[in-house]
Amino acid sequence: MPTQRILIVDDDRNIQTMLRICLKEQGYEVETAPDGREALNAIRRNRPSLMLLDLAMPVLDGMSVLAELHAMPQGAAPRVVVMTAHGSVRTAIQAVRLGASDFLEKPFTPEDVRLSIASVLDETGAWADEPIESYTNVLDLVRESLRAGKFAQAEALLMKAGTIADTDPAFLNLAGVLHESHGRRASARRFYEKSLASDPKYEPARQNLRRLFEIERYGESRDEITFGDEQALLEGFRGRIGLAQLDQIRRLVK
Repeated sequence: MPTQRILIVDDDRNIQTMLRICLKEQGYEVETAPDGREALNAIRRNRPSLMLLDLAMPVLDGMSVLAELHAMPQGAAPRVVVMTAHGSVRTAIQAVRLGASDFLEKPFTPEDVRLSIASVLDETGAWADEPIESYTNVLDLVRESLRAGKFAQAEALLMKAGTIADTDPAFLNLAGVLHESHGRRASARRFYEKSLASDPKYEPARQNLRRLFEIERYGESRDEITFGDEQALLEGFRGRIGLAQLDQIRRLVK
């Protein structure tokens, strides 16, 4: 299989260097560009498999680059992972609407980069093209995918859900669960906090934050990750099993 080429687009040389070392260690060919205009020229010259695109750049910013790519013929543009500053998730969702496949929130680690790129390059795109029956149904599919360990599928569905309601506490909580499933605890914590900022009464995010605190403070927690639909699952069992069994299930999905 030919080596896949990745284009790094960022005006920060330190980030360029970190990403170049990380990606070359993974066996990718790497090219860099300091701004959006140079990035578009590089795409026309070499047609990379994927582009890591910073959104805040001089000359031509990342959103403008995405708009240019959106106008290209099908198959001519690379897949894109956008890189955003901390706290700019809403901007990242706007980038997804313009065709980005994923986003990395700064500061990120080499492992965050590796997982994101692997997820995007391995994604078949089948789920991204599925019609959305309702926002609630998509979140249910995200939960099913996360529970099954199908993280690329969960991420594609979650990005689609975010184009509908990117400030919904359930969406933000599931984004935290996805990041935590990849071992990104700092990013997971930020999403749980954003979920609570959106709705201070959203208990699943509060439980996930408490559990993360216990893990970081004591090395473990008796609680499991909370997906936000546990009560609905319990209600589905009510009346069909005994109370002792129901209590056991409640402890498992708490």
